[in-house]
Amino acid sequence: MGFELEQPLRLLLIIPALLLVALFLRTKLSLTKKQRNVIAIVRSVVLLLVILALAVPNVVLTTEHVHTVFVVDRSDSISDANAEMTAFIREAVAAKGPDDSFAIVSVGRDAAVERMLGAQTSFSSDWSKADTDYTNIEAGMQIASSLLSKEGAGRIVVLSDGNETVGDALQQAGMMKEQGIGVDVVPLYREKIKDVSLEEFNVPRQMFKGEQAALTLSVNSTEETAATVRILLNNEVVVQETVMLKEGTNSFRFNQPITETGMHRFRAEVLTDADSISENNQLSAMTVITGTPNVLLVEGEKQKAAPLYEALASTGLEITRITPDFLPTELNGYLQYQSIIFSNVSGTRIGESQMELIEKAVKDFGVGFIMTGGQDSFALGGYKDTPIERVLPVEMEIKSEEELPSLGLVFVIDRSGSMMGQRLELAKEAAARSVELLRVGDTVGVIAFDDQPWQIVETEEMTDIKEVTEKILGITDGGGTDIYPSLAEAYQQLAPLELQRKHIILLTDGESPETGSYQQLIEGGREEDNITLSTVAIGDGADHYLLDELAEYGDGRFYSVYDESTIPSILSRETMLTTRTYIEDEPFYPNVLNSTEWVHHFSNGVPQLNAYIATTPKGRSTGVLTSDKDDPVLSRWQYGLGKTVAWTSDAEGVWSGQWAAWENWPALWNDVVTWTFPADVQEPFQVSQKRNGTTNILTFTTEENQSRPLEATIVDEQGQMVDANIRMTAPGEYEVAFDGNEGMHYVQLTDLQQAPVFQTGITVAYPEEYRMKPTNESFLAALAGTGGGEVLDNGAAAFRPLAERPVSRQNIAPPLILTAFLLFFIEVALRRFGLPRFSGMLRRRQKEPASVSERAATIPTIRRMTRRSSRKQVQSNGIGDLKKMSVASQEKQRKQETKKAAKQQPKQEPPRADPGLNPSPTPGKRSTAAKVEAGAGSQETMKRLLEAKKRNRK
Repeated sequence: MGFELEQPLRLLLIIPALLLVALFLRTKLSLTKKQRNVIAIVRSVVLLLVILALAVPNVVLTTEHVHTVFVVDRSDSISDANAEMTAFIREAVAAKGPDDSFAIVSVGRDAAVERMLGAQTSFSSDWSKADTDYTNIEAGMQIASSLLSKEGAGRIVVLSDGNETVGDALQQAGMMKEQGIGVDVVPLYREKIKDVSLEEFNVPRQMFKGEQAALTLSVNSTEETAATVRILLNNEVVVQETVMLKEGTNSFRFNQPITETGMHRFRAEVLTDADSISENNQLSAMTVITGTPNVLLVEGEKQKAAPLYEALASTGLEITRITPDFLPTELNGYLQYQSIIFSNVSGTRIGESQMELIEKAVKDFGVGFIMTGGQDSFALGGYKDTPIERVLPVEMEIKSEEELPSLGLVFVIDRSGSMMGQRLELAKEAAARSVELLRVGDTVGVIAFDDQPWQIVETEEMTDIKEVTEKILGITDGGGTDIYPSLAEAYQQLAPLELQRKHIILLTDGESPETGSYQQLIEGGREEDNITLSTVAIGDGADHYLLDELAEYGDGRFYSVYDESTIPSILSRETMLTTRTYIEDEPFYPNVLNSTEWVHHFSNGVPQLNAYIATTPKGRSTGVLTSDKDDPVLSRWQYGLGKTVAWTSDAEGVWSGQWAAWENWPALWNDVVTWTFPADVQEPFQVSQKRNGTTNILTFTTEENQSRPLEATIVDEQGQMVDANIRMTAPGEYEVAFDGNEGMHYVQLTDLQQAPVFQTGITVAYPEEYRMKPTNESFLAALAGTGGGEVLDNGAAAFRPLAERPVSRQNIAPPLILTAFLLFFIEVALRRFGLPRFSGMLRRRQKEPASVSERAATIPTIRRMTRRSSRKQVQSNGIGDLKKMSVASQEKQRKQETKKAAKQQPKQEPPRADPGLNPSPTPGKRSTAAKVEAGAGSQETMKRLLEAKKRNRK
C-alpha cells in the first residue's frame, strides 16, 4: 500500500494558509489568549485538510491479478479468421487465474466493446456488425486502454493481419507502454484464395474533342485465369474484351476516340469466375474534353419540326435532344453539358432528385439553364416550390391585384394498406403543400378513404392554413380500397356551395369495386354544379384505365405516376390550375428594356406575341422583354455560379406566333444560350491526389505565385455536398481534404466573390482494405516491440505475470473535506460562545442532573452573589434606602455581639421546670414559634436572593 498526490504542487497553498493563521493571531479580538490559540489550531487543521484534498490524495493498492483486453481485427481483409480468433481467446481464458479478468474489443473502421472487463470465463463469439471496409487498430487500442485505466496496468493482445489502413497503432503502443500497459500481438494468416483486382486505371485528365483517349489498366491476379475487361463512358460500354491473366501484375492499354465536349466519366471493370473479393474489381476516372460546347435540349414531346432546335443547330452548337424520360440520374450526366434547356417540359415527369441534381449543376458548377413556356411549363408544369423554381429568375406565383375567383377544392386521398410508407407520406406532403398555395377564405376539404370515407378536414372556408396542413399530415394508413363512397361524399359536399370554381383531386394506388355509377355521379356534378375532377394513379396496382376514364368524365386531367417523387408537383400543378388563370392569350408587342447587350436584336422592332404564362420577377433578376402588364417575357439572372434565363412564351410558334420565323430568332437564341455557358477557367491547376486512411487529400498547384484565398466545393455522384477543408500550403499551392466514399466527386474552386477559378472531377478508389496484401509480420513485430510485449503463438501466454503489477487508487479527498467541514463548525462555535461556555455546554450535556447536596453547596455562592447585588442596590437607591441598610447592619452587629458573649459565659445546668407551670425557654435553644418564624424569614431571604441572581444575569 502506498500514498500519492495527483497535484502535489497545490501543497504550496500551505504558505498563504499559514500567513492567514498568523494574521488571525495578530488581530485584536475580544478573545482570551487560550481561546485565540485553540481557534488558531483548529483553523490551521481545517486549511491543511482542504489543501491536502485539493492535491487529490490517493491510497495506492497493488495486486497480482492480470487484466487482459483482446483486440480482434474484424475487417474484410481477414474476415475468414473469426474462428481462429475465437479459438485463441478460448485457449487463453482457459489458462487464466480465477481472479484474472479479460475484455474483448472488435475493430473495423471504428472500434466497439464486445465484452466488458470481468473474471467470468464465458463470452459470445457472435460479435457485433461494424463497418469492415477499414482496419483501425489504433481505435481498438484506445478503447482497450480506457477499460484498463482503473486497474493501473494490464495487457492488450492484438489479433490481426497487421494491414492497418486507418490510424497510427505504433504511436498508440508507445503511449500504452508509458501507462504500464503492455501490447502483445497474434499474427493471423489468410488462406490462399482466388482474386482478381483492378489496381490502377489512368485516363488523360484533359483532352480536346476528337482526340484518342489512352486508357491504361493494371490488373493483379492470384493465379493464371481468363477475365473480361470492360470500360464504360458515361455508363455506355465502349470497350469489352476477354483477356488472359497471369499470376501477378498484368497491364493493358486501349484507345478510345472522344466525340463530345464536357466532363466525362470512365469506369473500368474486370470480371472473372469464382472471384473472392468483388469490391476491388472496378475503378473510375474523369476527363474534361474541350471544343465545341454541348447543349442539352429537353423537349416535352419530341417533334420533327422544332424551331428552337433548328435555330440552335444553325449556329454550330452541339445539341443533344432528349425527352424527360431520359434525363440523367447522376450529377455527371449534367456536367458534360454547358447549358440545359427545358422546352415545355412538365414537372410531373421529372423526379425531385433529378431537379436537385440540376440545381447542383447550376449553382455549384456553373452549368446554364433555360426554361421556355407552354401548356406544361412554369406554374402549369407544377414547378411551384421546386428546385427548378429556385434556379429561375421568376416565381410561379402571380402577385396581382385582380380579384381571384372563389374556389372550392376537395382532396380525396387513398389511405389503404397498400399506401403505407413513402407513398402515403408523399401524398400527405403534396396535399399539405397544395393547401399552402391557397388563400384564407378558400373552401377546402380532405377525405381519406380505405373501405369507407374518413373526413379529415371539413369542407368549409379555411381560416387557419397551418391547422389544415397539420390535420392532413396526421393521416394514417388503414384497410381496403373503395373509391365510390368517398368520391360521392366529395360531390355531395361541394354541390350546394356557391362558388365559381369547384374541383376534386382523387389520388389512389389500388383497384376498387364499382359500388355505384361513376359516370352518372361525375357527369351530373359537372353539368349541374360545375364540379371538375382530376385523378392520380400511383404505381402498377392502380386501375389506370378507370382513373383515366373518370378524369375524362370530370373534364379534368389524368396522371399516371410511377416515380412517386413527382406527386407533389402534380398536386401543385392541379391546385394552381384551379385557383388562377395563368395563360395570358391577348396578342401584344413586348416592351424592350435597354438593360442588356441583347437589345441590338430589337433595333428594328419586335414581332407580335400571341400568349405567355404569367409569372412574377425575382428581386435581383434582369428584365429584357416585358408584356403590356409588366409581366416578364424574357428575363435572366445568376444563380450561384450558373446563369439562367426564363422565356415565358413557347418556342414552337403556337404562342410565339411570328417569332419563330423572325430573321433574328437564331441569333437571339445563340446569344441567350452562350450567355449561360460557364465562365472559362483562366488559371489551370495541376492536381495530385493521395489518401490517408478515410481522408482524401487533393493538392492543386499553379505556376502563378498567387496568395489569394480560395474556397472549395465538393459534390458526390448523387449531388450530395461533401464537407471539405481547404488551406493554402504555399504561394500557388492549395490542399483540399475531405472524407469521401468510393466513386466520383466533383470539385469546384472559387474565389471569395464566388467567381469560378477551376473545376475538375476526381475519383475515390475502393479502400486499401480490398487490395490483396499478405500478413504484415514486420508491422506486428514492431507493434509488440514498441508496446513492450511479445509475438504470441499460444493463448496461455496472454495471462502471464505482468511486468508492472496492477494498482488500484482510492481517492481520500472526500473524507478529508468532510472532516474539514466538521472542524470548521467547531471553530464557529468556539468564536460564537467562547471556550468556557462551549466547554460548560459540553459538560452539561455529558453529566447527570445535580444532586440535592450539590444544590445545597451552591447556597454560599448564592449568598455572596446576593450581598454583591445588595451593595449594588444600595448604590442605586436613594438616602432612605441607605438608612434602612444602616439600621439592619446595626441590628446584625448587635446579634453577633450577643452570640459572642453567650459563648464566653460558663455553661450552667438549666433549672428544672416546676410542674404545673409553663416551661420557660431553654437558654441557647429556640422555641417552636421562633423556629417557624425563622423558617419563614429564611424562605423570604431565599426568594430575594433568587430575584437578585436573575437581575445579575440580565
